[in-house]
Amino acid sequence: MVKISVIIPVYNVEKYLKECLESVVNQTLNDIEIICIDDGSTDSSPSILKEYQNNDERFIIINQENSGPGAARNRGIKEAKGKYTYFLDSDDYLELDALEKLYDVGEKTDVDFIIFKLRRFCDETKEYLTSPYYDMANIEDEFKNKVITYQDIKKHIYTMVVSTPAKLYRTDLIRDIKFPENILFEDNVFFIESTLKSDKLFILDEYLYNRRIRDNSITTSDESDYKDTITISNLMVQITKDLGKYEEMKEYIYPRKIGNTNLIINQINNPEMKEEFFKEVKEDFKKHLDEYESDDFFVNKLNDKTRHIFYSGINCKTSEEFILSIKLFDAEHKIKKLKKKNKKLKKENKRIKSTKAFNIWKKYIKIKKKLFK
Repeated sequence: MVKISVIIPVYNVEKYLKECLESVVNQTLNDIEIICIDDGSTDSSPSILKEYQNNDERFIIINQENSGPGAARNRGIKEAKGKYTYFLDSDDYLELDALEKLYDVGEKTDVDFIIFKLRRFCDETKEYLTSPYYDMANIEDEFKNKVITYQDIKKHIYTMVVSTPAKLYRTDLIRDIKFPENILFEDNVFFIESTLKSDKLFILDEYLYNRRIRDNSITTSDESDYKDTITISNLMVQITKDLGKYEEMKEYIYPRKIGNTNLIINQINNPEMKEEFFKEVKEDFKKHLDEYESDDFFVNKLNDKTRHIFYSGINCKTSEEFILSIKLFDAEHKIKKLKKKNKKLKKENKRIKSTKAFNIWKKYIKIKKKLFK
């Protein structure tokens, strides 16, 4: 059996494709198959793939009409013969020992999949960009470099890095899992389903992947595409329900689904796109109103801010009003915290003044003033 199937969706990346492929063919782990899905490229990408295939029998090239990365990856999964499957984006590149390290970890730990760190770099300057999100700074050190279950990190599952190239999967785990097609941000859904289906996973605290940040990449897509995040969030919720994990995970999925809308709307710069996105949010929230209000957790246990975002989405008339409503909530919450802190300080100050040590200190100050008049 092939050790790792490397699946690479390819679409109009002639400028970067050779660097990507070089990082695969020169891996220290040789026993791999390289499945390249040409997703209807119109540049010289197909001829580059053919050139590599002619020189390396590990290459398998599949041609299809342009259908997006989700469909390309799904096609690759069907063809994969490796014990493990790895997904690589065709404008990025791997560290040369990445697959060997990942394979060794997989064999030693017998986990369903491995999560590791990726580094982003600017295409123009080649400088690395730091990011707590991609560095997995929110994951406690006690869960890194060891075998864990999703229950160990369940409070992070809906907020941690979902990027497919930052994972190595046991092929048996993902054989029946599909990426959503014809939609962006599809990694989120695949990650949630694979995580909740896994028995054991491993978080490798190493950088093995380099992600290129360029102006015309999918990761810097048009702001109108942000509407897809609403559909993606609903798919994540539905998968959680289908797997029987919803009651266990609702504490974390409510803030992800509802809170994410506030995060996204503040990232949209175009006023028309912002307003269009808000209208989609409003309609989505209205559809779920009865369901949420009949849920005891939503009514009595969900944090106040998430609930406020939800009702602001329903009751506000414009995106501007929605954003201001959240800002007002944050300001009021900050004021309450400061008042509480001030009250605590006053209480502590009163306690200190009642102590014997404080009275001795006051007498000392009086004596000192008399001596140095």
